[in-house]
Amino acid sequence: MKPLPSDSFYRLQINGAASGTGQWTDKAIRVAKFQASGTHRERAIVHTESGKFAVNQHRYHLWIDSPERMLQHELISYLRAAKVAPTVSAIDTHQGGFEVVGRIRQFEQVRDGAGVRAVVTLDLELMSVSAPRTLIVSREYTESMTVSGDDVESTAGAISAAIATIFQRFVTEAGAAL
Repeated sequence: MKPLPSDSFYRLQINGAASGTGQWTDKAIRVAKFQASGTHRERAIVHTESGKFAVNQHRYHLWIDSPERMLQHELISYLRAAKVAPTVSAIDTHQGGFEVVGRIRQFEQVRDGAGVRAVVTLDLELMSVSAPRTLIVSREYTESMTVSGDDVESTAGAISAAIATIFQRFVTEAGAAL
């Protein structure tokens, strides 16, 4: 019997922060844990064939944490680096301010006749949590990046690049809305 392959773990690497955005507010911003359903809540990296209904998981290729938590922490770091507010955290301070809520729609490797792509779709909402709660931005963002290789590590890099692009777009649009 051949030994089973060992597990490989991947982290997101979101490079850079939004340029030229400036401070949105002098109040705190809370980033909630992202929501997801089914396979996008689990640590296994998801893959599918373009145009197919089946979504599968790589058996031995896992995210270092759940995508819900990874995206929350990466967005917090991104917003801090962009200096959009004096405080950006996962903690609800109950002092008004703003909250970012996200939902993972697609977060996967997609194979088609042309090769491999990383496709990420996130719903992001920014709301004022001061009474009355007010929705400021609500948008679905989709990015598709060509994967440079056929390996899962290249897919993790392409997913990171797609997320960085989505975060940049969100920060720009949310800043303009405020």
